[in-house]
Amino acid sequence: MVDVKEIDSLFNETSQHAAHKTEETFISKHSRRVHLAKLLLPSFAAVLVALLLIFPSLKQDEKSFLFDITLPKKGELEKLHIEKTVLNITDKNNRVNNFTADNIDETEPGSKLIKLQNPDGMMPTSESEWINIKAPTGFYNQKDNTLQLVDNVEIYYSQGMNIYVPDIFYDFKTSIAHSNNKVQAQGEMGDLTSEGFIMDTDKGTLTFIGKTFIKIREAGIKE
Repeated sequence: MVDVKEIDSLFNETSQHAAHKTEETFISKHSRRVHLAKLLLPSFAAVLVALLLIFPSLKQDEKSFLFDITLPKKGELEKLHIEKTVLNITDKNNRVNNFTADNIDETEPGSKLIKLQNPDGMMPTSESEWINIKAPTGFYNQKDNTLQLVDNVEIYYSQGMNIYVPDIFYDFKTSIAHSNNKVQAQGEMGDLTSEGFIMDTDKGTLTFIGKTFIKIREAGIKE
């Protein structure tokens, strides 16, 4: 016959042995962690001491570091730069000329000479008449209150005339615009080519200069 007490005793010894082994494993792991911490803590402390020693020099070099890497070059912040804006220019008669532009950039810091990208302006010539003028590039001089448009200028006069000219110069102090380059114009009366023109927006006159050729349409002659 099997002795039940002996079997129970065997299981109790096995359980006690397993528990003792688990406790030894836990103590061993804990000892290794403590040992590892003792090794790492001095190293970590040494790193902190080293950082504290070099920190003053890092603080001294902070300005030069930021200037060389993060700050823009000298002159970039001094130039005027505006995107998608409206430029209002007042002439001698206090008439407001409105120009829109994709970009407005000052050519040099403090020069007051502003470059316009794709300027498109509405310029009143009287209470009822106006001129729409646009070009790929323009330059507005704030000191002289003058505007120069280049790279093929398109002008539409409210009286029904389209004018195409390589460039145009307009003085807001005198209200006079002029160009000394070939002019092409199309109107209700016909077509015109000339070697230049002078426009006086105060008097409402447009004078073509140099050799001028006019082709009048038959409908224009009848009128």
